Amino acid sequence: MRLSLIGSGKLGQQLYNVFSACPELELVQWMIRSGSVPFSTKGVSIAHTTEELVSVDCFLLAVTDASIKSISTKLPKNSLVVHTSGATDLTILPKHHRKGVFYPIQSFSEGRKTNFSALPIGIEASNANDLLLLEKLASAIQANPVRLDSTQRKVIHLSAVLVNNFTNHLFTAAAQLCKQHQLPFELLKPLIQETVAKLDTLHPSAAQTGPALREDQHTIDAHLSILEHQELRKLYQDFTNLIINHYKQ
Repeated sequence: MRLSLIGSGKLGQQLYNVFSACPELELVQWMIRSGSVPFSTKGVSIAHTTEELVSVDCFLLAVTDASIKSISTKLPKNSLVVHTSGATDLTILPKHHRKGVFYPIQSFSEGRKTNFSALPIGIEASNANDLLLLEKLASAIQANPVRLDSTQRKVIHLSAVLVNNFTNHLFTAAAQLCKQHQLPFELLKPLIQETVAKLDTLHPSAAQTGPALREDQHTIDAHLSILEHQELRKLYQDFTNLIINHYKQ
C-alpha cells in the first residue's frame, strides 16, 4: 500500500515511526506543515504543502480536528482520504467519495514510543472495499482493527477522556498534594498499577474500594478538611456522591 501521512504532531510522529518500519507499507511522503523535521526520515520524501503531494493509495490526516476539513478539500477528489480523530464524523470529508477513519485508541506523549501491537484502532469507511483496506493497514502494523461508526467512536472517545485525561489530571492533583506535604508521589505508583491491573480480572464496578463505597463519613470529612483547593474539594465531594449513589442503586 502506498501511503502519505499528513501531520507531524504527537500522533503523526508515532504513525511515521510505525509506518516507515513496516515492510508491507510504502510511506511515500510525510507532509510537515510547519517547523523542522523532528528526526531522521530514512529517505521518506518530505512535503510542506498539499501541492507537493503525489498520487498514493491513501492520504492519512493526523492533524487537529479543526484542520481536517480545510486540508482534505485540497487533496485529490478521487483519492481515499482518512482522518484519525475520535470525536469527528466521517462526514467532515464531504468532497471525497472514498473517505475513512483510522482512530488509534491510545494516548500519545512526547518522548514515549508507542507500541502498536494489539492496539485497538477504530476504523470506518464510506465503502466496503476501503473498510477492508483500513483493516489491512491496521493489521500491517500489528494493531487490532475494530469497526466503529461515527457515533460509537464518539462514545469511545468520551470514555477515553474519562479514563485517561481526567484520571491523569487526578494524578497531577495528587502529586501536587504530596509535594505540598513533603511526600513522594512514588508511594502511590504501586496502588495506581494495581488499580489498572485488577481490570484484567474484575469489572470496574467490582473493583471499587474506598471510603465512599463504605459510606465512611468520618474519613470523608477528614479528607475534605485537608483539601484547601476549593475546586478539588468540590470534585472530591461530587465523586463521593457519585460512588455512594451508584452502589445504592
